[in-house]
Amino acid sequence: MREQKSLYEMDDRERRRYLRAIRLRRERRRKCAVGLLGAFVTLCMVSICFMSYRSIRIHASDGFKYYTSITVETGDSLWNLAEEYADEAHYEDLEGYIAEVCSINHLADADDVAAGQMLILPYYEAEYVR
Repeated sequence: MREQKSLYEMDDRERRRYLRAIRLRRERRRKCAVGLLGAFVTLCMVSICFMSYRSIRIHASDGFKYYTSITVETGDSLWNLAEEYADEAHYEDLEGYIAEVCSINHLADADDVAAGQMLILPYYEAEYVR
């Protein structure tokens, strides 16, 4: 194998050729690194899209969540409304549904409803409505 001369021992032509070889090697490494980074980013984006699509399909098979507004009638309570609108497949119990209704309507307590008050209630349907 040939010994490498120091830069000071090289003539102008050898030094230019040596520096050009170093520059080309650095450019190849940079292009390779950019290509690998691009492939990694693409792989991450495809993975994220796949997981998001899968998640959407899983939730869509459970039904679609909609909201309706109602006017509270005399004698209505959140418990009565929960029995009518809550779906056992999406809520563990009526208390979970009532807690969501209170959160949506900014109610401090489930007993804060009065006749004539407008409430927004969530419900689920199997069909997608446009």
